[in-house]
Formats: sequence, structure tokens, C-alpha cells
Amino acid sequence: MIKFKSDADRDSVMHELELNMNEEFRAAIQYICHRITAQSIDSMMAEAFKSAALDEMSHILFFSDLITKHGGTPKFRNWDTDKSIDIKTMLEKDIELEKSARKRYSAQLKQMKDYPEILSIIQSVLSDEEEHEAIFTDYLEKMT
Repeated sequence: MIKFKSDADRDSVMHELELNMNEEFRAAIQYICHRITAQSIDSMMAEAFKSAALDEMSHILFFSDLITKHGGTPKFRNWDTDKSIDIKTMLEKDIELEKSARKRYSAQLKQMKDYPEILSIIQSVLSDEEEHEAIFTDYLEKMT
């Protein structure tokens, strides 16, 4: 178990882990919706959405397990997801989601520097998010 510097630091870290878990839920649901919609239009792109959704589901478990391991109880929020039926709009919304995740995780790398276990998970998740963004951007560029 991690020894936090203070109760306030623990609360801050737990808040960030919960935010991450919920944002990963949001992304997974959005990518599943996009996969279902894209399946009849572009099966390769649909598989990219599916692959990203599966990664995001793993991320949900990483963060929820960290919360539980360190004495917290994961709390769920409402997830506002894009429900576009246009592939270009889907990709643009997914790129926005990935950019937001990258920004959040990059900031958390500084905040979590004293907690190697959490830091390594955030670094791994950040790498996945960068890959998702690159794949979605590549598909979008090929469309234009």
C-alpha cells in the first residue's frame, strides 16, 4: 500500500484516479457506439474503435483497482458520449477525447511522481492514448 504524504494528498490522488476511471468509461462507451455505427460502413475502422474500447476497458480496471487497493470506493458519474452517425464527426470527437486524456495524464505524471506504482500505470495508459489518437488521426486524414 502506498504511503501518501498527507491525507490531503491521498484525497487528491484518489480524486484523480476516480476522474480517470470515469473518463475511461466514457471513452469505452463512446468507442463501442462508434464501432457499432461504423461496422456497416468501414469494417477496418470499426475494428479500430473496438480495439480502442478494449484498451479503455483495461484502463477502467487499472484505475478502479488502484482506488480499491488504497482504501477508496470507486464512484460512477454520468458519461456524456458522442452518438454521431457520421464517421468524420466520430473521428473528430474521438480525437478530442484522446487529446483531453493525454493532457490530463501528462499533468498527472508530475502530480504522481512520488508514487511509482501509480506513475507507471499512468505512463502505460498515456502511451495507449497516444496510439489511439494517432490511429484516429490517420483515419481522419485519409478521409480528407
